Amino acid sequence: MLRDFLLYFWNMNISKKMTFKMNLRIVYTILFCCIFFAKTTNAQQKPLSIHFTSPTKMFLGESIKLKVQVKHQLTKEQTGTLQFALFNAETKKSVDGWFLNFFPFQYFTTISNEIFETEFPFTVPNDYKGKFSIELVAKVDSIKDSIRIDIPTYIKQ
Repeated sequence: MLRDFLLYFWNMNISKKMTFKMNLRIVYTILFCCIFFAKTTNAQQKPLSIHFTSPTKMFLGESIKLKVQVKHQLTKEQTGTLQFALFNAETKKSVDGWFLNFFPFQYFTTISNEIFETEFPFTVPNDYKGKFSIELVAKVDSIKDSIRIDIPTYIKQ
């Protein structure tokens, strides 16, 4: 089908008096679009993926409920886990207790065509200095996805 489409444009220069350069430009544009869409389609086809909107910065003393979605392409109903962890970005040591991360672990079931949604509440301590890291890990059997993001903290003025 793509071959026929390209041949059609290639032969158009005779019937429509298009130049060779114009035909080549059209062919390259079509090929670029095909490659781009093929890559984005493959990226969306992950069997298990975590989605959330991360804050770009947080203030000392600020509380947040981080809303997280786990999407999957699994047809078999299985139990999975979602782990939420907070680390000091420089030392890589856990700060879960300090940030009042009371619910670091969630179970979910992979029901066909359903998205699992949950919230992870935490508070940045008033005396914390520097950046911290949010790490989310979703796992179903041997299938795994993870995200780690650094967030800077600022003093509220």
